[in-house]
Amino acid sequence: MVDPHPLLAAATAGPSALWYATRGAGVASLLVLTASVVLGVGTAVRWEGASTPRFVTAALHRNLSLLSIVLVAVHVVTTVLDPFAAIGVRDVVVPFGAAYRPVWLGLGVAAFDVLLAVALSSVLRRRIGQRAWRLIHWAAYAAWPLAVVHGLGTGSDAAVPWMIGLTASCVAAVVLAVLQRLGTGRLSTLPMRVLGGMLAAASLAVIALWSVHGPFQPGWAARAGTPTAMLGGGTARPAAPTARLGPGGFRDGLLGTMVRDPQGRVSMALRDVVDPALTLVVLPPATTETLPVLTVARNGRTLCTVATQPGASLYAVCGSTRLTIDLFGGPGTLTGSLSTSGPLR
Repeated sequence: MVDPHPLLAAATAGPSALWYATRGAGVASLLVLTASVVLGVGTAVRWEGASTPRFVTAALHRNLSLLSIVLVAVHVVTTVLDPFAAIGVRDVVVPFGAAYRPVWLGLGVAAFDVLLAVALSSVLRRRIGQRAWRLIHWAAYAAWPLAVVHGLGTGSDAAVPWMIGLTASCVAAVVLAVLQRLGTGRLSTLPMRVLGGMLAAASLAVIALWSVHGPFQPGWAARAGTPTAMLGGGTARPAAPTARLGPGGFRDGLLGTMVRDPQGRVSMALRDVVDPALTLVVLPPATTETLPVLTVARNGRTLCTVATQPGASLYAVCGSTRLTIDLFGGPGTLTGSLSTSGPLR
């Protein structure tokens, strides 16, 4: 069946396959890197069992480390190929130089560089010596917290409940492994282990507080350093700040395009800045006696198709949720804001 309006098809098709691949590879990288870190700590404290001798744990740790590098490489390549954020090759090699969320993207680049350094040191282990290899290898553990903060700072799913649960599970697994590591050792290393525990606890507290007041709050896309053009730049008026309006209600920025047909009728395709999977399409009225029609969809699934009530703003009711849409700019690029009285499901 052919969609009756190409603008509607383009807007409700959802994000590109590369965008999904980038997200998927990023999440998979975090999971595998977490497992590698936990096994690495386990190797240090000589984890073994009757059916799993220590060399098996060490081999699994090594293989998971290699797999994590492959997954991160896939994450990097798909990010570069996806045109949405306009991230270049240089941006994924040199930290903190990108135009898109430079700090949080830069932390991910730094984590990737550390993993590459560890992999290269393993290849050159005989040449650089055991001591140098061990020092570089210990640096690999720094890649994990960098990756966690990178995912929270740049991930479009960071504030989604399932992603919060997954990230919390990864953090809990590493914390438990580190606690066991800090609890074992010679008496002479006790001061160093206590200091390490205190630093780890302080770092965990800082990341938790930052997450609650940063990525988990509305409006993070703008505060994280998303380019103005992606939030609605140029000559257009900036999107309204994101804010909670009430129980389940929210206000997010909108970015989209406007098309005018030969009869002068206007069609608009819009995407939510904070939740890119949420799309809105406003089609012109069929006759002079009808109203513009709004279609709201998430991940390509239509949530509602309703007539709007035009005025200074566009008003519509999607299920039990009232929507208010303010738009600025044109004739091509549009920016604006979407305000809701409740969640859109």
